[in-house]
Order: sequence, then structure tokens, then C-alpha cells
Amino acid sequence: MTKKTALSILIALTGVLLGTAAAGYDFWGITVGSELYDGSAQLTFDGVANSGVQYTVGGYKYTRVDNKWLGPFPAAAPGEGFLASRRSDAQGLFFRAEPDVARFVIITGAAQYGLPAPEVGTGSRLFGPGDLMITTGGKTYGIGLRLSGLLWAVDPSTSNPDYQIWHGAQVDSIYARDTGSVGRVELNPRWDRAGHSTLDPNSEMASAFFVTGSGTLVGSADVRFEQTGISLGGANVFAYHISVPWSTLGLNPTNCEFTASWRPDCGNDILKAEFSVTPTVNSTVPEPSAAAGLVSGFAGLLASCAKKKHWHL
Repeated sequence: MTKKTALSILIALTGVLLGTAAAGYDFWGITVGSELYDGSAQLTFDGVANSGVQYTVGGYKYTRVDNKWLGPFPAAAPGEGFLASRRSDAQGLFFRAEPDVARFVIITGAAQYGLPAPEVGTGSRLFGPGDLMITTGGKTYGIGLRLSGLLWAVDPSTSNPDYQIWHGAQVDSIYARDTGSVGRVELNPRWDRAGHSTLDPNSEMASAFFVTGSGTLVGSADVRFEQTGISLGGANVFAYHISVPWSTLGLNPTNCEFTASWRPDCGNDILKAEFSVTPTVNSTVPEPSAAAGLVSGFAGLLASCAKKKHWHL
């Protein structure tokens, strides 16, 4: 192999690697990537301001939105460590209003199929996603994201609070988490969380997923789960795309306010934001073409009046 050929191959490989790193993960004109900051890889979101979306972001430590670093954020309670927190992080919640549907994107380290958490001690369990919660006008809607069969504890009769399912301060059936909720939209369902002995049951983080069938089924949502191809400290980052008809939520698509929140099913992180859609105010100033037409018509009217006045002289 000649030096010229080797150099050409090196340049080509460099271009491929740089192109892959620059590509990131794109949605709605926003590019999700990672960048080394404060000694570790942090999540970045570029193009947010130009996209016109409403959003909230979080993270293990720092998060960059466009050119601004936000943080530092504390590790997820109860402090499971770097990788565990990466796997359960609630990293970004984005909202966009469309004529027929409310669209959301959730960026997280929580996989829809669940991820093992062997570092917490005894037994076996999987960390999975919670459900998207919409609160408006005293009503709560659960938008289902979870698959069925996510094992939480080997022994259903366990007394270890970290391996139990909780509804408020009360222990619920451990099987309450086993039924999938993907695509279901329920009104005022019962909200549970997987157990953490250090999590205050009155905390807003203490409601992560709804028990399927405990509320009134009011419709369905389109839910899509994707790998972003991004990794933070060896843990993957995922994206959930959710579309909910406005009619299902009972909201006016041109004028409404609501709270949206999401947590991993363990309830140890939270993304929460107030979102709104405001009416479009029509301008009272005519469009240029319309204004030109008015001027032209008015000039013609004056000319006509002047001509008629001349005939009467």
C-alpha cells in the first residue's frame, strides 16, 4: 500500500467518524448529542430555540441547551451511582402542539423493555419507564408507555420496601406493575411507583405509572420507542415519541393549559412542566396585497367621482 493510498483511507475514515459523531439524534429540528463537560459526558440539545417547542430538561449533572450549560443537577435519589442514574435519568420532555394532536418527546435512560439493576443488592428487578401524566382542570390522564411483564421482585411476598409496589404510603399488589399500558389513555387512574425506602410517599416523584384498568379508558395514543444511538458513560439514551388526540384529553387545541410530567417507574427522577397553547391573534393590518388593492380601489373611486363632478359643471 502506498503512502498516498494509506493517507486517503485515513482521511475517509476520519470523515466517517466525524460525520457519525456530528449526526446525533434528530427530532423536530432538535439534535441530541453528548459532549465532555466537567469531567464526564453530558447530554446536549441543539436547535431548541429555533424549533419553537416548549420543554424542560434534567440530567445526572449538566445539560447543554443550545449554547448554554444548565446544572449542576444532583444524582437521582437514593444515589444509586453513575451508571444506575444514567439508566433511569429523566433527561428531557418536549411538547409541540399540532391541529389534531398534542405531541411529546421524552429523552431518557429508561428503556421500554426494562433494564436490570443488580447493583442495589438482593433479588432481581428491572427498571422500566413510567407513564406520561397530564393534569388539567382537576383531572389526571395517564398516557401509557410501559410493556407488560417487567419483573420487580422474585418473591411477591417480600417485605423489603425497595422491592414492593406502592400507592401513596400503602403497599399495593406487586402484580399491579405487570400489565402493560402502551397506548392506553385513562382518566383519573390509580398511580403507583416501584419501592424506594428513602422516597417520601408525599413527594411529587412518588407517582410514576398507572395501574391499567383502574381509571376510565377514554382513548388511545400513538407511542413509539427508539434508540438514539447516544451513550453516556456506557449507558444508552432512548427516545419516546407520543401523540395524543386533543379530543381524548378534552382540551381545546387552540387555547389550553396543562401540566405534563414523567418519571421512571421507580420514581426517583422527574420531568415536569406547565405547557400552554394560546390563540392566534389575527392582525388588523391588511396584508400588503390587500392594502394595495384598497389603495387602488380608493384611487379609482376618487377618479370616478371627479369625472362625474366634471360632467355636472
